[in-house]
Amino acid sequence: MDNIRILIVEDEPIIAADLADRLTDMGFDIAGQCSTGEEAIGVVQQQVPDLILMDIQLDGPLDGIETTKMILEKHAVPVIFLTSNSDEATFARAKVTMPAAFLSKPFRGKDLKHAIELAIGQASKSIPVESLSPETEQTYLFQDRIFIKSKDRLVRLFLDDILWLEADDYYCRLVIPGKEILITQTLKQIGETLADVPGLMRVHRSYLVNLAHVEEIGDLCVYIGKKQIPINKASKNDIIARLQRI
Repeated sequence: MDNIRILIVEDEPIIAADLADRLTDMGFDIAGQCSTGEEAIGVVQQQVPDLILMDIQLDGPLDGIETTKMILEKHAVPVIFLTSNSDEATFARAKVTMPAAFLSKPFRGKDLKHAIELAIGQASKSIPVESLSPETEQTYLFQDRIFIKSKDRLVRLFLDDILWLEADDYYCRLVIPGKEILITQTLKQIGETLADVPGLMRVHRSYLVNLAHVEEIGDLCVYIGKKQIPINKASKNDIIARLQRI
């Protein structure tokens, strides 16, 4: 489970360093620091960050808006624009790219943090914001990952790393290799969020498993590593059928 990785695209070294310090203090990870649009495009091509902080006024042939357009042609990544020039013409150009937020410099750290958390939420494929309950309001599902609220920050977990989830009264335990994570949601609640993930299946009232990690299937249980997980009596055929489709 990892923190949100943020790419900083800012051509002023002092501002870039200050941003990196602020983000680190907030619990985010820095995916890289770029001073030009061309450099940012190259970084994103190698590994897509979870979010980009993009200065609009960049030196070089590509400004922040043109850079964002080129990145979004290939990668669906939320972008927050940073600018000291908030005139209507600039805003109109930036708005075409559908940014997650638009922050005018200087901005407060609290505004930056809120913009980042809103950007992650808006870009996710989770439950609509208006229907969220207090238990699920900080769980955001993407195509290959999920962000879960842990203490005072959102942390990233890749769906392929999930081994199983186990009910624990009003909570549940999410198990990945080498670690168990206690989630402040019931198995039913987190199961509804993950309902459309092809490889995950509720096999018992107390267990949801990642079928990709199932090593043995019996009449009454499945095995993931040394873990024996009970299954419903009718689940064996359903599990085999689901395995054929993933």
